[in-house]
Amino acid sequence: MEKYLDITKSVIISSPAGSGKTEKLARRYISLLLGGSEIEKILAITFTEKAAAEMKDRILSIIEKEHPDLFLKIREKMPLMRISTIHAFCLKLLKRFSMELGIDPSLDVLDEFAASLLWSESVYEALIEEKDNPELFYEMMKTRGIRGWDILYRTLNELHSKRPHPELIIKEGHPVDGDEEKRILNLYSRCLKHYSEKKKERHLVDYDDLELLAYEALNSNPDWMNILYSFDEHTDHILIDEFQDISSLQWKIIDKLTEEWRSGRGSKRESGKTPTVFLVGDEKQSIYLFRGANVSLFHEAKKRLSVWLGDEYLFEEIKENYRSLPAITEFVNSLFKRLMQPSEFESWRTRYAHFVATRQGDGHVELILLDSCENTKDSREKEASILVKRIQSLVNKYEIYDEDKIRSCIYGDMAILLRRRTHLSILEDALRRHNIPFVILKGIGFYDEPEVALLRELLSFLIDTKDDFSLFCILRSPLFNIDYKTLFNIIDNKVGISLFEKLQNTIPLNPTLIKDEEEDIMAHRLYKAYNLISRWIERIESLPLAVLLEEILSDTNGWQYFWEKQRYVNIKKFLRLIEQFDSRGLSLLEIREKLIKARQGEEPKANINTEGMNAVKIMTVHAAKGLEFPIVFLPSLEEDNTPKSKSIVIDEEDGSIFIAYEEDSNKRKKREIFQKRKEKEIEEEKRLFYVSVTRAKDFLCMLGSQKKDEKPTGRLAYIVENLEHISSLKVINESELNNFYSVSASKSIIPEESSEHYVSGPLYTKPLLYEPRLKWKDVTEEIDIKAKHGHDWILLGKVFHKLFEEISMGMLDTDRIEKRARTLLRLEKYDKNGLNNIINIIKSDFDKLSESGYIKDIISFRKDSYVELPFIYQKGKTIFRGRIDRIILKDNIAYIYDYKTYPVEKRELSDLKEKYRFQMEIYREAIEKLLKLKAKSFLFFTHIPLIVEV
Repeated sequence: MEKYLDITKSVIISSPAGSGKTEKLARRYISLLLGGSEIEKILAITFTEKAAAEMKDRILSIIEKEHPDLFLKIREKMPLMRISTIHAFCLKLLKRFSMELGIDPSLDVLDEFAASLLWSESVYEALIEEKDNPELFYEMMKTRGIRGWDILYRTLNELHSKRPHPELIIKEGHPVDGDEEKRILNLYSRCLKHYSEKKKERHLVDYDDLELLAYEALNSNPDWMNILYSFDEHTDHILIDEFQDISSLQWKIIDKLTEEWRSGRGSKRESGKTPTVFLVGDEKQSIYLFRGANVSLFHEAKKRLSVWLGDEYLFEEIKENYRSLPAITEFVNSLFKRLMQPSEFESWRTRYAHFVATRQGDGHVELILLDSCENTKDSREKEASILVKRIQSLVNKYEIYDEDKIRSCIYGDMAILLRRRTHLSILEDALRRHNIPFVILKGIGFYDEPEVALLRELLSFLIDTKDDFSLFCILRSPLFNIDYKTLFNIIDNKVGISLFEKLQNTIPLNPTLIKDEEEDIMAHRLYKAYNLISRWIERIESLPLAVLLEEILSDTNGWQYFWEKQRYVNIKKFLRLIEQFDSRGLSLLEIREKLIKARQGEEPKANINTEGMNAVKIMTVHAAKGLEFPIVFLPSLEEDNTPKSKSIVIDEEDGSIFIAYEEDSNKRKKREIFQKRKEKEIEEEKRLFYVSVTRAKDFLCMLGSQKKDEKPTGRLAYIVENLEHISSLKVINESELNNFYSVSASKSIIPEESSEHYVSGPLYTKPLLYEPRLKWKDVTEEIDIKAKHGHDWILLGKVFHKLFEEISMGMLDTDRIEKRARTLLRLEKYDKNGLNNIINIIKSDFDKLSESGYIKDIISFRKDSYVELPFIYQKGKTIFRGRIDRIILKDNIAYIYDYKTYPVEKRELSDLKEKYRFQMEIYREAIEKLLKLKAKSFLFFTHIPLIVEV
């Protein structure tokens, strides 16, 4: 019997990559059942829902196969199996003792997306609280200059991302050095108060709350003894997988739950039972420092269990590797024993332990060393081309070991693991050009995907039919495909205010009477578009939004444009999000606002089941954790992996939590806490590289570029600087590549294989035909500049823009400005008490604009001009979209004016010109392309008033 299966002892197993640690946990669980433990009294904790499901399946499969009698015995009790994530366990604990804890038993958990939106709202509300009595927010923004709000908002978000630590500092009273740190925490606590109240109103908690509330319930709640007693009564054994990823707070929860077990006292001991703890993990694979994982706990747990339990404790270090062939394990051993040097006084330093391959065969490890180009983009394109050729040279030719047989590899055996996604589009394009099928797993950018962007614009317009920009995007989309010429003719129509009203007055009553073929096509499209959109507007009040969107895709045959698997599941995910918003009772305007804010986040794309899919898999190293692939490619080894220090850092040591804040990056270099954090992150980069190379089973190909006569950088430096000590590595220089590859780039590389192995195009995430991936980006003014001046100026900006628009369109005379302004402010539900002050600002600004001649020369109605002109403009692989406030055509030149309505000082103008330079460049290029005229662009500061050319 294996030592770790001795159920009378608590065990910690150090189990390196490929050594089957999940299998060992499953075997331990089964041994407990065979030893007479009740299934409902064994608690197993892991860190993802997927891992929990796989663990349960593994345990039951082994029992059914090897212990059929036991399987029959426990079959009815399977629903009682307690295998879950730490968060799911905490949630059950809180709900079970909800009465004692004063918690709503029906509480639900916020997902990360909804939580981020709620947090943003909370920060904004905390800011607005100071509008009548400026204090801490105002002072801290003022001391940071023109970018004050931007810096402060970023700092608060950084601090919030480090929860639960900042909350524990506040609640537990950890010492805080420095006045600025105290001010930041004070400000954060105000925002946190709003955030907590919002969650309470909605009967919601977030994932950090689950751990915090569970910890407080076990430590400070008056009923903590009853909770512990009840847990002890229902639990005899705890097993924890991936222990290297545990956080300090999670360990404190486990520590408290097992406190009595370790003391040698309690009812279990008295009845002859020996409760146990089983921890399995690998410190070399601890790669979640940014999420709060504390690798030091692996060493701490070993020491503490040894002291507490004595002979009832066992530590075992596994030496076998069942995943990789010998060439790969030899490479890993020879490199990482030099990279990972432990320290007696720094427990966060990684200790390397040698392991041995058990698989028969050779394997292959290579480093393709390229010469760097002048710029990074060219280097990445060259590398992508080489990587594609290497794939072509292997597919259907290189033989891999598949259990007991040897076979030729296919695309589905290959994975490309990325440290960052920065140049992912270059890699995608190279793969498409050579017809190599691929799938991107766990990618981000959900709201920027074309299909999601289109659905978002559809909803935005149907909720607010005055939203010309969204309608413009809809009409230009594949659903209707209206060309620019036709759209500009509609915009030029003087009948109607909004684009939809102009459309209504433009469409022909009978398109069949039009003789011109091109006009006939567009007329039919417009006619169809108007009728469909009109029907959707009528149905939005009576149909659930998700149902309406599905109806729209059916009406327009929209599914034919989004046939790819990833597009399809992205649409389904978007529909589910909308259903959730609907079910929470959000109004249409609230849903529209949430969709606007959602684009600022990093919502992941929908997941795809890749089982049986013959395509190269692309993912980050973090996403590949726990996975294995016959052939692994690691590109861009020279990519800089030096941690970028942030303005705020939180660190732990000996139970204390420390916080430091410093905006000046040079000063951060002189502060010990920042430097120590940097060293920890550098150590984690080594562990991340270990995780990436140990994903390979048979073949590992690494690629990196190096400039002549310069030192290697990034992960490439790990290898090059230790080259003489590394085993089983073949280095291929650029000059050797032409002889090395036997397959040319032009040769067809679609493998000749049976249809049962090859999956046809529609199942791929990405199309097989070459089509560069396009990104959509809004060119809009940043709200943080306005936020510096308070909510009133944000509101004033909306009112001024509307007044300028109506004057320019000839709808509003200057003698009716005050009356119209009051109407607009009423629609915005502005506080009546401050109304006169706002009106006085509007009157004063219009007086100055009139005296300066700007109303007559720029704002007033004129024939050769455009107002609030929406545009879409492609530059490279990015599609920019936005709307331009004012365009005047004069002497074959398009004069572009962008209104800035908030107060500025003349000393700020040079900084503001630089801030908006890119935006104005895009405006100029877009208008020059659309109108075929030379363009000039100006910032129009209406409050001063002053016009500045950019």
